[in-house]
Amino acid sequence: MKKFSLIMCTLFCLSVIWSTSLHSQDVNADKSSDVKATTTDTSTKSDVEINSTEHLLKEDTATEHAEKVYEKQEIQILKGKPKTFTDGYNTYVNDKVRFELFDVDNIMPDSKFYKIDAAEEQKYSDPFTLSEEGPHVIYYYSVDKMGNKEMQRSLNVIVDKTAPEVTLVVTAPFSKTGDTIYASDKFSYNYSISAKDNISGVAGITYAVAGEEHKAYVKPFTINSLEPVKIDIAAEDKVGNLTKKYKTKILDENGNLLAESMDDIKITVDKTAPVVEIKADKEFFKKDNLLVASKDFKYSITAQDSESGVKSIYYRIDNKSDYILYTGEIIFNTNGMHKIEAIAKDAVGNISSTAILEVYVDVIPADTNIKMVTE
Repeated sequence: MKKFSLIMCTLFCLSVIWSTSLHSQDVNADKSSDVKATTTDTSTKSDVEINSTEHLLKEDTATEHAEKVYEKQEIQILKGKPKTFTDGYNTYVNDKVRFELFDVDNIMPDSKFYKIDAAEEQKYSDPFTLSEEGPHVIYYYSVDKMGNKEMQRSLNVIVDKTAPEVTLVVTAPFSKTGDTIYASDKFSYNYSISAKDNISGVAGITYAVAGEEHKAYVKPFTINSLEPVKIDIAAEDKVGNLTKKYKTKILDENGNLLAESMDDIKITVDKTAPVVEIKADKEFFKKDNLLVASKDFKYSITAQDSESGVKSIYYRIDNKSDYILYTGEIIFNTNGMHKIEAIAKDAVGNISSTAILEVYVDVIPADTNIKMVTE
């Protein structure tokens, strides 16, 4: 009986040992499979390793792309309207860019932590954005379920929320009288556009003239028009901040600044030329249809303009020369017919019609004879 009991006990022990051996093989097989999968993933990660600082901000990254590179980066930026730009030294983002922390540990991931600049550390749960413009440092790390804590990492970015500042400069023979700016309907308008962005930089400028389609601005342009035309402008910086607002500057032909404003500047078109008049300082003698004067007569030229004002007066004598600038009174010392022609230009370039004065100047003394009358 004792012998039988000993045999049964031996068989039971062998059965337990065999069962334990099989279970151990299954567990080892499972572990081997998990490690292999992890190794495969790690190998894949190694083959296409992406430097998180250099590639966090690729502009073509989308949420679905982020899923593909899940095991290759610690931070991923989710894209949409967000935009980023790297100049080789700094990385710029707009305030719509979202930052997402990813687990690289495929075995026992647990918690991720981050802080922005000197703010308090917080546990990561959802993608976050940076709303304050300027440079920022994102510090981040993770801890797995075994309590293994990775060394803290960081990402430097500069947030750009401000669109470029745009200036439209319009140059022409403008004139300003009081608060009114005058222009002529007979000259061309020269336009130039500039933009500056003090953070990420200007990406491009487009413009449209009088409702036409937008085109890229390359260089200054000239428009022949009866009056200044409406210019639509759009400027974008390198992280997608867009503006259609601009400041207008009005310069005269000498480059003098007459006005500048973010609002529309009213331009008054002066279509009226000056009126010119030639006068003598004495009353003429008249003989038949001739005006007769002596050499003592002095002649002056005046002009009137009710809008932009008279800029200059020009004249010529007896068709003998080109028009010259009028500076003072004119006199004639030679006998005979003389002609004065005068024109005036207003402040925006309108030229008057020609005023003409023809006069016979008598500088020969009278010749008197005497005769004796006997009858």
